[in-house]
Amino acid sequence: MIWNRTPRRTVFILGAGATRGAFSHVRVNGKKICAPLNWDFFKVAESFVRAQGDGGGFAKRYDRIRKVFRDEFPTRGRWPIPMEEAFSLLYVSKDFPEIYVPARGRHRKPGSRREIEDFLRLTFGILSAIEARVSPTNLYARLVSHLEAGDTILTLNYDTLLDSALVGAGWDPVKGYGLIGGSDKIRWTRPRPEPSATLAEVKLLKLHGSLNWYVRGSFANLAEIFEKKPSKIMISGTPRVNEFARFVRQIAPPIYGKFFGHRHWRTLWATAHEALLDAEVLVVVGCSLVDTDFHLSGMLGHAIKMRKARGRPFTYVAAVDKRSVRHKWLRLLKGCVTSSYRYPTFEKFARSHLK
Repeated sequence: MIWNRTPRRTVFILGAGATRGAFSHVRVNGKKICAPLNWDFFKVAESFVRAQGDGGGFAKRYDRIRKVFRDEFPTRGRWPIPMEEAFSLLYVSKDFPEIYVPARGRHRKPGSRREIEDFLRLTFGILSAIEARVSPTNLYARLVSHLEAGDTILTLNYDTLLDSALVGAGWDPVKGYGLIGGSDKIRWTRPRPEPSATLAEVKLLKLHGSLNWYVRGSFANLAEIFEKKPSKIMISGTPRVNEFARFVRQIAPPIYGKFFGHRHWRTLWATAHEALLDAEVLVVVGCSLVDTDFHLSGMLGHAIKMRKARGRPFTYVAAVDKRSVRHKWLRLLKGCVTSSYRYPTFEKFARSHLK
């Protein structure tokens, strides 16, 4: 990316706040739907369910999840609760049906929990509905138009809004995703744009997986998500809504402990670490750096320590988020920054640097 008239290798770290900031909202059957964040996921989900009516069974899925948090967990009336806390409770409780007993209905077998599938399908439905309706002139498209060869995007998001903007501009997902294996796993269901020489060396590293990546498996055994590499990667004009039989989307669910067992994951994270060591500029948009994301905080801490030891601070760092999050990032990067920019929103960053 060009910084003060000079091209500099730039690494972007994008969290859920980047997608939230890339557009204001979409309308689903007249109701406003924003990209969900960890803390307001269930508020967004409730609006989405009301917009759908009974279409796709989302209302029943939401009601089952809501009932679990009324009857089984000691949340002391708190609702909504953060997305990561909710999913972690569901995931842990699946192995202890003797403890987490429903007030009524059939008792579960250990290792299963219908509400886990409900949660994930509801997430997929929300993100797919957003991408199907969002304006193509969103801020991700503006970001893509300013990328240069050698830039790398590290994202923790599952949605494919940025992926679609890149593909539409001529980016090649075969090389760009940084995945191991051949190109035969890429399935195109949209016309292929003319390849872009500028974007040929741009990487999009999706460290928690993606809605358009699929592994053989089922919702009943989510461990397969961490233990396999993707078998199919769908490149489509609009996001797929229905699942493939005998496949599950490869996203690392929002649980406190993640264990990436396959070389596929290790390759992605190692490539991200190398990009952080090599970059001249770091831009962080909407990533709150939560304490429970041990992989991210560990990788960042190690990269910063190595850069300090080598005497290679970032030329520029741009922190884009609310004040408390910006301060947290700049404290982490203390001693590894030559000059910094601070912006409260993606829009204000774009006005200054994506003109």
